[in-house]
Amino acid sequence: MSYESLEEIMEEIFYYDDEDHDDAMGGITEYHWMEFLPKFAVKKDLLKALDRYFNMWDLGERGVDYLEKIGEFYEYERASWCFYYLFMTLGYLENPSFIPSVMKYFPDEWYMEGMWSQPMVGVITARWPDYVPWLMRSLHLLPSKELNYVASDFMFKMIFKTFYRITPDEFPKLYVVDALHLGNRIMIKNLVEKEISEWKDSLKKAQEKLQKVSREQEKKVAQEDVESAKESLACAEYVLGQLLLLPEEVVGIGHR
Repeated sequence: MSYESLEEIMEEIFYYDDEDHDDAMGGITEYHWMEFLPKFAVKKDLLKALDRYFNMWDLGERGVDYLEKIGEFYEYERASWCFYYLFMTLGYLENPSFIPSVMKYFPDEWYMEGMWSQPMVGVITARWPDYVPWLMRSLHLLPSKELNYVASDFMFKMIFKTFYRITPDEFPKLYVVDALHLGNRIMIKNLVEKEISEWKDSLKKAQEKLQKVSREQEKKVAQEDVESAKESLACAEYVLGQLLLLPEEVVGIGHR
């Protein structure tokens, strides 16, 4: 089987009848469509199709439109399938310049299914470290900015991957620090301060646990948790310190 266009695959997904076959999401069907979709991974076409199917999905979730059933599923549910596969196909683009255009697809008005939002986060953060400057300059485009449910997840991933990859035998490249000037200063500051607060809480809990355990193996594990929390806290505090050192008129220049 072969397809001539992105629209042809989307139409097949939209009208897919799983009554006698695998579910439209996952398994053999997902493997089948993801085998062909990379062939049509063109940024302009994907973004246009994403906008179309997301609007259908969103209007259906709000009870406004696309509420007729086709087989066992509503139109807007079928549109959500198309949206998912299109978003996964973004991962096959040569660079992550699509990131600013897809921040709007993490809305607060209705909570996207967790099983889908995490794969979407994975697509955005897949190309390390190329995605870091694009994401830093795009975080303010998230609905409700730092209050958005994926904002902290994005910041955590950028900090963690930056410092996790440091080794003693080479000079570190601090990608998240290098991109700080591209972000919205207030938003980035709030997100990093939240990271710091959460690691302080984790450190406190780890220290309390260390005081309670008695067996040597438990002490060893608890001590490792304490050290890990200390390291993570130090990394977040370093990022905040570097942000505060930057002149205010410089931070945010990338998203103006």
